Amino acid sequence: MNGIKEESLVGVPAPESSRGESPAASALVERAKRGDADAFGDLVRLYEGRIISIGIQMGLSRDDALDACQDAFIKVFRYIGAFRSGESFFKWLYRIAINAIYDHMKHAHRPGTVSIEDAEGASVAFIRDGTSSPALQAEAADLARKVAGALDCLTKQERIVFVLRDLQEMDSEEIGRIMRLSQVTVRRHCMSARQKLRDRLFPRDH
Repeated sequence: MNGIKEESLVGVPAPESSRGESPAASALVERAKRGDADAFGDLVRLYEGRIISIGIQMGLSRDDALDACQDAFIKVFRYIGAFRSGESFFKWLYRIAINAIYDHMKHAHRPGTVSIEDAEGASVAFIRDGTSSPALQAEAADLARKVAGALDCLTKQERIVFVLRDLQEMDSEEIGRIMRLSQVTVRRHCMSARQKLRDRLFPRDH
């Protein structure tokens, strides 16, 4: 892999539960709505890793990402009783988390900067067919780290769309619902983000 493909950039494979809640997760949500503290704790453990990863990918330090995650779950705890059964808890949680992450980005000392350690922890990439050589996997991981380090060239909306679409592998419809944008607007931000990253990582000689 010598460059970034037009249709996609290397990212973190999204967990299967990003496509929708499993029956077990839905059961936890219902128990948490009824005030079951243990069920709520299980929900936190189920989703906190992805929220922290998004915070780091968006440019927060690990400590700030942890704080943003905590703030998100405090709000979830406060309002989970009003969450509508049958709707996607995943999407509702992510909308809250994204807002918490941006609140922390406003006060971060160097917003948009990802340390090498955090980039490696959040953006370790693998060739998805599972048969690629270690050399190709290392190349993909190196590209993912470079992408994470170049995210500061994107606007706020471009960055969140890129993280959700290319790093979290959510589809345009899901992202549009979370951000309350049309799918056309999501695709436009995604295309713009990819082009800026290509230009940053692989500048052409003039």
